[in-house]
Amino acid sequence: MKSQQNPASMKEYNLRVKKYLPGGVHYNFRLPWEETPIHFVKADGSRAWDMDGNEYLDLYARFGAMIVGHGNKEYNECLKETIDRVLSVSHCDMDAEALELIAKFIPSAEMIRFGLSGTEIVQNALRLARAWTGKNRFVRFIGHYHGNADNIMGGRAPKTGDPIPSDYVGDLKGTDGRAKDSMESQSYLIPWNNADILENLLKSKGHEIAAVITEPVCVNGGSVLPAPGYLKRVRELCDEYNVVLIFDEIITGFRMGLGGAQQEYGVTPDLTTLGKAIAGGGVPVSALVGKKEIMQLLVDKKVIHAGTFNGYPLGTAAVKATLEILSRNNGQAISQMNEKMVMIHEILKSEADNAGLPLVIQGPPGCASYHVCKDVLKNPEEYDFEIMSLDIILNNSLLKNGILVSSISRMYPNISLNEDDVEWFRERVRNAVIETKEIYDEIV
Repeated sequence: MKSQQNPASMKEYNLRVKKYLPGGVHYNFRLPWEETPIHFVKADGSRAWDMDGNEYLDLYARFGAMIVGHGNKEYNECLKETIDRVLSVSHCDMDAEALELIAKFIPSAEMIRFGLSGTEIVQNALRLARAWTGKNRFVRFIGHYHGNADNIMGGRAPKTGDPIPSDYVGDLKGTDGRAKDSMESQSYLIPWNNADILENLLKSKGHEIAAVITEPVCVNGGSVLPAPGYLKRVRELCDEYNVVLIFDEIITGFRMGLGGAQQEYGVTPDLTTLGKAIAGGGVPVSALVGKKEIMQLLVDKKVIHAGTFNGYPLGTAAVKATLEILSRNNGQAISQMNEKMVMIHEILKSEADNAGLPLVIQGPPGCASYHVCKDVLKNPEEYDFEIMSLDIILNNSLLKNGILVSSISRMYPNISLNEDDVEWFRERVRNAVIETKEIYDEIV
């Protein structure tokens, strides 16, 4: 792990970056710790090397987007060929193939539009829902994340009365500069995994609710699974009250399987937002897919959906290549990735048990999270600052030992994960767990 090069070289480089890049990083939330970015110079398979020569097992995968693995030859060759042949036009000769692959695998994908980011594609889904129903508000859930737009990020609703969200001190997803009343005038914010609460809200406010938007697995809230029958009940309630059901599968799409969470749970939403893994991880692509009758609003030009790079050839090529790779041999690559990841989960849990560190690992293998606590989280509201703070200690210890994980405690594998990577993890995780246990004993 120790670099044979100048140990200050990456630190000095980051100071150069920080002079112009706010905070020295490309993104930020209101987390009360400073992120020290790692500048990478090479990546291959599931490994990455930083400027100081340190090698890492990459379970970060660019927030879960890099599903094909670094240096995937088939994927890279497809992108290179596209760059040389047809780089910048509005439509190309790969459009139909990419669209047909999405429609083949995602149950709700009767029609499809491309975008670039999850944030923008969610906003377009909400616009469609409003136009379809003629209603204004939408329902979202505590602990879920649907992008950084003012109307849908953060906030807290009162415990009594209408669940209208507003800013509060200490909100990790709060922000200065939010447009006035953008949350209050557009959404309701309620607990997840409780169908009775949603039903009561729809009974009293269904006449003004256009959409219910949910992560079908709340990965952003700690990789919490839906309670048995919950998603089916949400589907029934949306049908009963003429509400558009939107699944945010930006993370779960193509990570939980080719058909995403909706196929896994047998619940088909009206609209779905996709992103991250849909394009392999090398270029940005998001997608809004849904029922033909709702998407017809775009055909009829009653709803606007615009963007300079919507459906750009390099993105379309990436979608086509990614889905061809993932779907080959009945999705064998995803199955094998999940098998290796389950092995890693078992190793981590075993080492934690041996060290006496309370630890749970929950969620689908392709987008699971660990938590330094005794019990599996049943609701995103349980994923509080105390658990996050303990999780980040293990995150930092893993990093020091050459294991890179994503936001706080998520572990995102890619399809190049192999037995050598599992052994790399096994050889290094014990020290990380022991270091975490020592800190845990001091503060708990």
